[in-house]
Amino acid sequence: MEIHNIIKARRLELNLTLKEVAAALGVSEGTVSRYESKDIQNMGIDKIEPLAKILHCSPGYLMGWEKEEKIADELYTVTKSPQVQLLVEVVSDMKTEQIDRVIDYAEYIKTKKEGS
Repeated sequence: MEIHNIIKARRLELNLTLKEVAAALGVSEGTVSRYESKDIQNMGIDKIEPLAKILHCSPGYLMGWEKEEKIADELYTVTKSPQVQLLVEVVSDMKTEQIDRVIDYAEYIKTKKEGS
């Protein structure tokens, strides 16, 4: 599968809008649309890793170098803990903005001293 197909498929799997992906990537909605339609054939290399993070996949998968099963296996090993699995389930239906808020709150809790 080519990168433009992978971008669109992952975006749709994650229920992300063009606008959400564009905002997270720091480009226009039209640019993301052109990535997906293959109008922009040579995406800047500086966009690959951030786009992979937005689409919750590896840069290798995004480029078509890795199979999805490998990524799923890696995700499984990361989520063996029941608490982490529950967290993944809870945030899986959230929009990017909501997930960012969860991350911010988790970082706040992590830095807060006990009993404060």
